[in-house]
Amino acid sequence: MENHLYAIHADILTDPELFRQWYKKMPESRRQKIDNFRFDKDKRLSLGAGILLYNGLCRYGAETTEPEYTEHGKPYIKGYPGIHFNISHSGNIAVCAFSDKELGVDIEKTKHFSEALIDHVFLPQEKRFIRSDPADMDCTLMWTIKESIMKYLGTGIGLGAKSIALDLNAPASAVCDSRDITWLRFTTFEANEHMLTVCSPYPDFVHEIEWFK
Repeated sequence: MENHLYAIHADILTDPELFRQWYKKMPESRRQKIDNFRFDKDKRLSLGAGILLYNGLCRYGAETTEPEYTEHGKPYIKGYPGIHFNISHSGNIAVCAFSDKELGVDIEKTKHFSEALIDHVFLPQEKRFIRSDPADMDCTLMWTIKESIMKYLGTGIGLGAKSIALDLNAPASAVCDSRDITWLRFTTFEANEHMLTVCSPYPDFVHEIEWFK
């Protein structure tokens, strides 16, 4: 199985007819997610994520299979142990990554990190990797790395950002208070004012993002 990293600009779903066509193809669980959002922007992001998942699963004949979830909310496809995927969305972009190995993916629109927030989520030794001025781009990237690790482990943010210590010297690596993650690697991208990280055992998960059009 090849690794794939799909992305979609959710703004294309402002077309009402296109939105309706894709909404009809979604499984009931995805429709409920979409319906539960109050704002149209969030509905489009959720549908965009569903489109990427649907198209990815079509490769394996599993497009009609609804995802199930672990205790901590990590999705998986029951009956397809060789398919691993993870979804994230932020700003106006949704992403979905597929692999034959466990993975985690996180995308964040670049945001402002105050000094107080930096102190709250980053360890002293991590701050030396903050080189941009303002620090927003580097901090957002580092946050996506931490979040992708949490999603890989299936813990969500309950693990705590400071439970993970990053070393961004090549090759980038991380250690965790509660488990061995030193063998995980990170593939990062910058896309349209968003930072994106895939966490997996692969040192180079993919070389480019596959954009849905």
